[in-house]
Amino acid sequence: MTDLYSTSQPRFPVPSRQVTASPGIGSASRTVVLALRPDSSDEVLEQAIAAARRENAAVQAVVFGTDTTTAPSTSPLAECTKLGTALAEAGLEYAVHRAGPDPAEQILGLAEEHDAAMIVMSTKRRSPVVKLLLGSSAQQVILEAECPVLLVK
Repeated sequence: MTDLYSTSQPRFPVPSRQVTASPGIGSASRTVVLALRPDSSDEVLEQAIAAARRENAAVQAVVFGTDTTTAPSTSPLAECTKLGTALAEAGLEYAVHRAGPDPAEQILGLAEEHDAAMIVMSTKRRSPVVKLLLGSSAQQVILEAECPVLLVK
């Protein structure tokens, strides 16, 4: 007998956070995960494109607004589509996702799901005290990733 009252049942499917993707993304054999802050330097995207070309890989990207683990991360759709356009112009297979409530978990999930060759992540310089109090998605990714992580500021 199933106890329908003590366990919550999802009423609706969880919506996809994917904003845009190239047609051939499903057939990619290798993947580089890009974690991009909209306010980061152009160097982050350049490093991700170089890594994807070097690894002959597709790019799974997450656009996140903040790297603290305590604040909600928002990523405007315009930033996601802009990134998709840049990856398409670079001639890469790609998928761009909006950030969820926990960007580090989402980045690690994509890396595990697609057996990522590398994670390229933008970071923001903060004091050690602020990192201690607020946490950092970058720190969590570094500690838990099973592939190399390239941090670019």
